[in-house]
Amino acid sequence: MRKGLFEESSGFTKISLLLLIFFFFALFSIIVLLIIKPISADWQEGDVLRLNLFIQNSIIFIATPFIAQFLLWKEPTKKALQLYVPNLFILLWGILAMASIGPLIDLLNTWNQSIHLPESMKAIEQWMANTEKNADITTKALLNISGLGRFISNIVVIAIMAGIGEELMFRGVLQKILIKWTGNIHWGVISAAIIFSAIHFQFFGFVPRMILGMVLGYLFVWSKSIWVPIAAHTINNALTVIFTPTPFNKGNKFIEEISKTPNTMGYVLAGTVIFAFCMWKIWNYYQVKADMEE
Repeated sequence: MRKGLFEESSGFTKISLLLLIFFFFALFSIIVLLIIKPISADWQEGDVLRLNLFIQNSIIFIATPFIAQFLLWKEPTKKALQLYVPNLFILLWGILAMASIGPLIDLLNTWNQSIHLPESMKAIEQWMANTEKNADITTKALLNISGLGRFISNIVVIAIMAGIGEELMFRGVLQKILIKWTGNIHWGVISAAIIFSAIHFQFFGFVPRMILGMVLGYLFVWSKSIWVPIAAHTINNALTVIFTPTPFNKGNKFIEEISKTPNTMGYVLAGTVIFAFCMWKIWNYYQVKADMEE
């Protein structure tokens, strides 16, 4: 099979192909999990979840974009997925941007959780609430760690692998397709961010996750390197793992103080200003690069 077989296909065909590859690997990952299930029969719930995440990230979110790019674009893989080594300062600005937007995301999350659907859609809201509750139970089981080994495992599967896999999938492939299909960078970034948030099935955190998806999308476009959103995504998830109070970090005064500190408007405003400055620096880099290429 030759590379770029579907490069001249329509945007709809490319999205359909990506979905087909995604579901194929999702089914394959289920088969793998069923095969190895007896191995983990006596494991703790959190360890089973970590193994599941490791397999899902490896098979679905990392394999899918590499197979998809081979079929979708004739250009070399490095160029197709923009696996270029980024400018160091742009990489640091991207990480700082993601870290500094945290207070605003927390505020948006609180607001999002307060939204209620009309009475006529009560059944849908109840389903959404149950989905959110199950996701919260899973997250707590993952983060309720008591040893260094499990802490490192969480950093690997929740931060590093999720950062790599989800960015390759949603920014490296999906967003690229949507930008070409719509003919507009902003529509492509926003559409990919909406899908990115929806696929997590955590509806009471939909808006803040969509905003994060948009930030990651623009980081990808403006930096011209997939490693910038990967690093930002990884840092965002790693901060959750590090600063969530658990038996592992119990007694750490710094983490206890951070977890107890209220998210005041002062933090939100300060973080938003720093975030805006970082994004401006990255956008300015993009503009300079664009002028040089003309």
